[in-house]
Amino acid sequence: MSKPEDNALTIFKSALPAVSDDQLDTLEEVAQSSDFLPRIQLITKGQYVDTGKIAPGRWGVPLVGGEEIEDLGEKIDVIPFCFRAKAIDVNDKENIITVYDTKSEEFARIKAAPKNTGCMWGPSFLVLERSTGKLYELFFSNKSGRNEAGKMRPFLPTEENGGVPSPVTLKIRYVKKEKYAWHVPVITKCSEPFDPTKVKITDEQLMAEREKFLNPPAAPEKVEEKDDDGRAR
Repeated sequence: MSKPEDNALTIFKSALPAVSDDQLDTLEEVAQSSDFLPRIQLITKGQYVDTGKIAPGRWGVPLVGGEEIEDLGEKIDVIPFCFRAKAIDVNDKENIITVYDTKSEEFARIKAAPKNTGCMWGPSFLVLERSTGKLYELFFSNKSGRNEAGKMRPFLPTEENGGVPSPVTLKIRYVKKEKYAWHVPVITKCSEPFDPTKVKITDEQLMAEREKFLNPPAAPEKVEEKDDDGRAR
């Protein structure tokens, strides 16, 4: 067995002090290049599948720039903290519209738009994901997602559970019809508690993100996100 000094990549004889976990966490924090809350997305087709970045039927997190995606797997565990209504129109790539007021004319217009016209709407959740220990947006923006999203209700912090949310497992089911096939989310109860030592946010950061999540701009908002087809979102 070769010794460390025999490795061609080892250029120093003395071992350097290891970078601590706290320092690595700080690096990750200051290296963020976007103020947007990253989102978890069910991938069934589109740019990331076409370019071989991820297989269909997986949960993924699109990364800044829109070219890469983090693969979270076929099943993930999340804790939902709160939710908001959201509608988005991506038809004009230079003026993408996002609205959160269900009583607004823009929300009604987007909700009434025909399918496959660049308009999406549904409930959006602020969640903590187990494997990464980070906060994300989880947006159920199509019919299949909206039909399943109501199952999140018992796991949100409510008066009934003393304001304590509980973990949820998100699975994926393949649906095949005569002409089409696609993947849909499946929400089930998760019995395994989260390990607090693996969570990468503080209570203060959670409360600040929750406040921002529940109080988005009142007017239609321009955004710079991208959906799974590589379009701005």
